[in-house]
This record gives sequence, structure tokens and C-alpha cells, in this order.
Amino acid sequence: MEIPKEKIKDDIGKFIDPFHIDKKRQEKVYDEIRENAKGDFDFFVLTIFSGIIITLGLVVNSSAVVIGGMLLAPLVWPILSLSMAIIKGRSRLIQDSVFTLLRSTALIFVIALFLGLMSPDYALQGSEFLSRTSPTIFELFIALAAGFVGAFVITYPKIGAAIAGVVIAAAIVPPIAVMGISVSHGNLGMAGGSFILFMSNLIAVTFSSSILFLIARFKGPSSEKGQERRKSNIRWALILLFVMTIPLFLITSKVVKENNQQNIVRDVTKVIIPDSNITDVKISEKNNISTVYITIQHSGSLTEKQINELKDILSIKMDKIVVPRITIVPIIKTWEDVSQ
Repeated sequence: MEIPKEKIKDDIGKFIDPFHIDKKRQEKVYDEIRENAKGDFDFFVLTIFSGIIITLGLVVNSSAVVIGGMLLAPLVWPILSLSMAIIKGRSRLIQDSVFTLLRSTALIFVIALFLGLMSPDYALQGSEFLSRTSPTIFELFIALAAGFVGAFVITYPKIGAAIAGVVIAAAIVPPIAVMGISVSHGNLGMAGGSFILFMSNLIAVTFSSSILFLIARFKGPSSEKGQERRKSNIRWALILLFVMTIPLFLITSKVVKENNQQNIVRDVTKVIIPDSNITDVKISEKNNISTVYITIQHSGSLTEKQINELKDILSIKMDKIVVPRITIVPIIKTWEDVSQ
């Protein structure tokens, strides 16, 4: 049985250029993205309710609720529309996509701000919340992967588009909600951290999804001016991505340093007070003097010798003056424990 030449040509083409898709599929993907990216009534209803659900999920510290809100969030479409506009060199589409993103972001922020005013202070201590206040360079890598995979899911058939929405919404919507909650509680430090995470994720997702559209050979502008505009768009996206890596590198180095210092404190405390259970370690630094707050579970009291020894060893290992502040949570033995 003779294999058609066209099929052989297609198979060879897919092997050489596996991301390439035909013109008909390109037009279908482009039309789908443009249609879904419109800031119509349906779009903003989904945005409102996804913002409410994700914000409440952060307040009650429930990852399941946060993921449920991501399923509704439609922000994947204007982001992919922006990426497509970059590759096609269409300034008007860039403006429309950015305007939709700005309105969506402002809407989610206001919702989070309002709900945050009614939330208790302990909402700022949940793991779902705190994980989005100190972004590192690793979150940027995750966002790059999310953008590429999100665009891939939309571009290639036989894969559910809802997956792309969740993947990209995970990187974009929760940081906006965290900003709103933080501002409502007057914590501008946390708000700043979540803003950096939001901006870096938005730029990374837009850039990597643009790369997918580029290697999938989506048709660019035909004019020389349009081609130059396309190159300029990609160049600016790359510059913005590089700029966002600077604060992320600084935060990452700070987080690594703090984790190393906390590990030193835990190890030294365990040696000096061997029968203790360390439950929390926090370090506050000012004028090259570190105040170390250690919370331990302990059945007895500490001697002055132990405290001085802890102070001296920590000062040597951390190469600075260390002032330990130890909180002891007493362990009370029950009658059953004593009888055993």
C-alpha cells in the first residue's frame, strides 16, 4: 500500500518542526483568543466571582477553594491576546488586551480590599497567603512554564482549554487578591511583595506564551514596519522580564540567608537545650544586631549558663551580635505519663 506523498511531507515537517501548526488551525486559535478576550458582561461576571472565591480561599487558608476560584478566572484570554498581539505586531490589539487586564486587575483588587476589611488579622498568617508575599526567582520559572503550557494547551487541539485557565490564573489572580487583603490591613510590605510577584508572573507568562506562538509559526505582519514593530515588542518583553529578575534575585538571596540562619539557630539550640522541642524561630536584624526569637517546648527552666552559651555560639556562627529571646511553652505531664 502506497503512502500518500502529502502525508509523508506532513510527517517529516512535524518531526523537523514539531510545534508548527497549519494556517487553518492558526486562524481558529486566533479567533478563539480574540473572542474570549473581549471584556464583555460574561467575562467580568466570571472575574468578579473568581476574585471573591479566591480571596475567601486565602482568608480561610484553603487551597481547594483557591483552586476552585482559578477554574472560573478568565484572565488567561486577555493575557494570550496580548501575547498574540506581540507576535503579530498589532498595536491596537495590545492596547485592548492591556486595557482589559487593567480593568480585571482593578476589579479583583477592589473585591479583595473590601473582603479584607471584614477578615480577621490571622488571615495574614495562613500558608496560602504568606506564600505569595515573598516571591523568589523560582516563582518566575514557574510562571514561564505556566505561560508556555497555557498557550500550548490553547493552541493544540485535543486538550481542554480549562486547564490553561487554571495554570495561568494560578500565577496571576492570587497575588492580586493578596495585595488587596494586605492593603486593607495596612501591611504595605506584604502588599509590595505580592505586587512584585504579580508583575513578574504577568510578564513571564506573557513572554513565554509569546515564544510558543512564535515557534508555532503564527503569521506575523507582512509589512516591513510591522515586522520591526514585532521585533520591538519581543525586545521590550525580554527587557521587562530581565528587569523583574533583579528584585527576585535580591529577595531569593535574602530568603536563603534567613533560612540558613534559622537552621543554625535550631541546630545550636538543640545542642544547648537537648531535651527541648523547637516550634518557632524568627530573626529580626537592626544595626548589625540580630534578635533571635525562639519558641521551645520544655519541661523545666533554663539556666543563665545555657542562655549565655547559646548567645556566644550563635554570635560566632552568625558572625554578628546575637541577642536570644526565648519563650518556653511548659510541658505538663499528666498522671498517666507519670505512672508510666
